[in-house]
Amino acid sequence: METSLKINLESFPERFANKSRELLLTKKINFIFGKNGTGKTTIADTIKSQQQDSYQVCIFSGFDGVVGENERLEAVALGTENTKIQTKIDAVDVEIVNIKKEIEQPVDKSENIFIKLERADKKYKEQSNKIEKFYSDSAQIIKNQTNPQIAKTSYDKNSFKEEISSAELLSSDDIKKHNETIKSEKKNDVSKINFPEIILSDYQKSTNTILQSKVFQQQIISELQGNTDKQNFAREGLRIHQHENDEKCAFCGNEISDDRWKLLGGYFNDEVKKLETGIDDELKKIDSELKNIDFLREINRGDFYDKFGDQIKNINLQIKNTKGEHKTFLGNLNKALEDKKKNLFTLSKSLTDIALPDFSSVKTDYEKIVDKNNLFSKNLNNEQETAKNVLRFHEVKKALNTFKYDEENWKISTLKTSRDGAEKALNDKKGELVARQIEKSDLISQTKDEKEIARKINELLKNMGACSFSIELVTDTDESQKGQYKIKGHDGDVRHITKLSKGEKNIIAFLYFIFSLEKVDSGSSKPKIVVFDDPMTSNDDTMQYLMISEIQKFYRNLNDGNYFLFLTHNCHFYLNVRPNTATKYKCNDKEISFYEKYGNYCLLSDGKHASIKSIENGKQDFKTNYELLWKEIQFLYEEDNATADIMLNPFRKICETYMKFNSIGIDKFFENNLGVKKLYDVNQHSIDDLEAEQNGRTKDEIKTMLQKLFGNNNASEHFSAYWHNNYRKYEKRQSNR
Repeated sequence: METSLKINLESFPERFANKSRELLLTKKINFIFGKNGTGKTTIADTIKSQQQDSYQVCIFSGFDGVVGENERLEAVALGTENTKIQTKIDAVDVEIVNIKKEIEQPVDKSENIFIKLERADKKYKEQSNKIEKFYSDSAQIIKNQTNPQIAKTSYDKNSFKEEISSAELLSSDDIKKHNETIKSEKKNDVSKINFPEIILSDYQKSTNTILQSKVFQQQIISELQGNTDKQNFAREGLRIHQHENDEKCAFCGNEISDDRWKLLGGYFNDEVKKLETGIDDELKKIDSELKNIDFLREINRGDFYDKFGDQIKNINLQIKNTKGEHKTFLGNLNKALEDKKKNLFTLSKSLTDIALPDFSSVKTDYEKIVDKNNLFSKNLNNEQETAKNVLRFHEVKKALNTFKYDEENWKISTLKTSRDGAEKALNDKKGELVARQIEKSDLISQTKDEKEIARKINELLKNMGACSFSIELVTDTDESQKGQYKIKGHDGDVRHITKLSKGEKNIIAFLYFIFSLEKVDSGSSKPKIVVFDDPMTSNDDTMQYLMISEIQKFYRNLNDGNYFLFLTHNCHFYLNVRPNTATKYKCNDKEISFYEKYGNYCLLSDGKHASIKSIENGKQDFKTNYELLWKEIQFLYEEDNATADIMLNPFRKICETYMKFNSIGIDKFFENNLGVKKLYDVNQHSIDDLEAEQNGRTKDEIKTMLQKLFGNNNASEHFSAYWHNNYRKYEKRQSNR
C-alpha cells in the first residue's frame, strides 16, 4: 500500500499560482515536465528542506557538486564528497598561492612581505655594520694608546661594547692624577710624625695667675717709690753685684755700704724673688714650647704619591698657620710675663680668653693621608689598574660622543623594530602556510577512492558504444589524493580538464550519481527520495539514450517506501524516459493503466506564476513537442491570469512547426492573412520578451486568427483536433487515408 508525500509550496507565492502551492505525490515514481522558469528546482530544493529529517534525499541537478576540477592533477574529482573536498582544497590552494606570493621572492618588482623584510633587513644590517665598525675602530685606537698604555693587547670591539655602560668623561685634573698614578713607582710607607700637644689654656691660666700676683714692700726706698724703671735698675744691680763690703757700684763707682745692701735686701725680699722665679720658670716653659713648635717641619711631599699632592699642600698650610698661631699666642704670654717682671709690685691685666688653636685637626688630616698613601702604596698595582680603567672609560665616552652614539643607536633600534616587525609578519605568514598545508593534507586524507564506480562508468560507456572518452584513476604520489581521474580520449591521450564539454562532465556526474545511490547511507534505516532535476543538458544529446536507460533501470528496481521524482524541461527526454503509456499493469489482481501506476505532472506558466497540472489520462498527456504547444496555448487561453500577448509565443511555434512539417512556405501560409502575418512578424521574440510589441488583441481574437489561418490552409480539422484534444482520433483517420 503506497503512502503519499506532501510538498508544501506556500513559501513561494511569487512563483506558484494560488491553487498550485501544494504537490501531493501519491505514487512512488513521478515524472514532471516543465519549461525553464516554472519552478522545478524550487520543488527539488523544497523536498530537500522539508523531507531530509525523514528521508535520505538524493538530488542530481547536473555536474556541479558531483564532478570537480583538479587543475594540479589535470583531473576531475569524482564524487559528491570528493567534489566538496576538492572545492575546499582549491580554496586552500588559492590561499597557499597567495601566501607564497607574499613570502617568496617575487618574479617581478612588486612589493610583498618578503621584499619588505629584505629591505628592512638590508637597512638594519647597514646600520649594524656601521656601528660594529665604530666599535672596532674605537677599540683599535684605545688599544694603541701609549704613555700611558690604558688597554690590554687583547682589547677588542667586544671589550669596547662591554664598557659603554661605564663610560664617563673626566676633568683635566682627574686625567692628570690618573696618569700620575699609572706612572708612579713604589714608595716606602710614610711614618707618622708627632705633633706638639700644647695645652695653651693651661699656659694662659698660669700666666693670668702670675699677672694677677703682686708683692708687698717691707722697706721703703723713697728714690725708688713709684718709679718702675728705677726699681728694675736697682733689682738688676742687686743681682749683678757680689754684696761684699766696700764693693763699688758698677754704674756710679761709689762704694756700696752694708746698710745700703741691707736696705736693698729688705726692698727686694723673698716674696719678690719667689714671684720672679715663677715668672722665669713660666718663661722657660714657653720658650721650650716655642722650640718644640719650631722643630715641627712641613711634610715632605716627595714621601707621598703625587695624587695626594694637593692634600699634602693643604696640610702643610695648616701646619704653618697653626705654628704661627701658637707662636703668636705664646709670644703674647712671654711678653706679658716680661712686663710683669718689671711690675712686680702692681697687678697686671689678665689676658682675654680667645679661641685657642691646637694641632689635633691637622694631626687627624695628616694621619688620614698617611693611611691612604700607605694603603695606596700597598695596592699600587690595583690602583694603577683602576686608573687605566677610568682613563679608558673616558676615552670610550669621548668616542661615543664623537660618533653621536645615542643617535646612531636609536636609529638601529628603530630599524631593528621595523625589521623584527617584517620578520614577524613573514613568520606569521609562514605559520599560515603550514596551517593551510596541514589543512590541505587533512582534506586530501578525507578524499575517497571511487575506482569501483569509475570501473562501472567505463564499462557502461564501452557497452553503450560511447567510447569517445574513458576515465582513469590518478596515482597521486605527491599528496596521496584519492578519487581523482584523468580523462582519456578514444585515442588514449589524456585530455586536459578544461577541454571537457559540459555534456561530458554531466554524463560522468550522472553515472556517478546513479552508481553511488547504492552506497548512500546504506546503513541508514531511512527510506530514500531520489530526485533528478533536469539531469540532461543541451550537450547531452549523444548520451540521452544511455541516461534514459540508466534512469529506467533505477526506477524499475525502486524499493517500496522510496520515492523517485524526474523533472525535466526537455520534452523528448520526458516522453522517452517514461515507460510505454499504453502498457497495462497488474496491481492486487486488478489491471491498472500507466497513469494509475505512475505520477505524471506538467508545469505550465502564465508568464508570472506556474500551475501544477496532474496528468490523469492520455487525453491530458502529450506525445510530442508539437502537442505540448497546443496544450500550452489552450492553457493560456483558458487561464484567467494569462494575457493575450503571452499566447503569441506558442502561436508562432505552432505555425512554424506546421509549415516545416508540411513544407509550406511562409508567404503561402499567410497568403490571404496579411494582418496575421504582420502580427507574426513583429512578435518574433522569445517568451521572456513580453514587452517587445503590444499586439492589442484579445485571447478570443488570437484563437480566431489561428483557427482562420488553419482553415485557409485547408487544415480546419487539424486545428479542431488539437484544440479540442481529439488529435489521436485525427491522427488515426489521417493514417487510414
